[in-house]
Amino acid sequence: MHPSEEILVAVASGHADLPHRVMVEGHLDSCAPCRATLAEMSAPGGALLASFPVAPPLDDQWAQLRARIQALPQTSHDINPDLSAFPLPEGARREMPVVAPLRWHRIPLHPARYAVLFRDRDSGSALLIGHMPPRLGVPEHLHLGPEDILVLAGGYEDHVGSFETGAWASYAPGTRHRPFTEPGEECWTLTRMEKPNLFTGWRGWLQHLGR
Repeated sequence: MHPSEEILVAVASGHADLPHRVMVEGHLDSCAPCRATLAEMSAPGGALLASFPVAPPLDDQWAQLRARIQALPQTSHDINPDLSAFPLPEGARREMPVVAPLRWHRIPLHPARYAVLFRDRDSGSALLIGHMPPRLGVPEHLHLGPEDILVLAGGYEDHVGSFETGAWASYAPGTRHRPFTEPGEECWTLTRMEKPNLFTGWRGWLQHLGR
């Protein structure tokens, strides 16, 4: 599956939040159809800019710009060395902001784990990296808000379908699912969430007590 047309339009127009930009750029690394669609969406804006008359900046403006660039702190190519061990696509790494040291969380009495990479200041959405061991079912949970998932490595299945490396999955608010990882393959994901998920059964009760 692929990002919706709405999400691709938001990326092309510059209105997508940072979690969606990171995930879409990661998906584009392995999806030629979405790269072509995004290029087609971006073409009118590029043509409009090219139609404007060229007005070169004044010499003092160039000098000020060069001085500001030279004053920027020098950073290494990989600004997130803590993420180097994870199977992030290059497109996602390029869009990723500086991330604080990861704090891993676990589902109650379950080996799956996740960490919040960052939160978008404007939309309030969060980008999470998650890991699920092979041949394992993640407990059923309810999506309180929209959720988008990019599979980084491995894959999982649920009632919607099967999602392999590079695949995109979207879940509407009010939906439930219980993903199962594939035998012999661990699964890594990026997930954009606007609201936390609510586990069903006794895990939901524990989740409620922990708030």
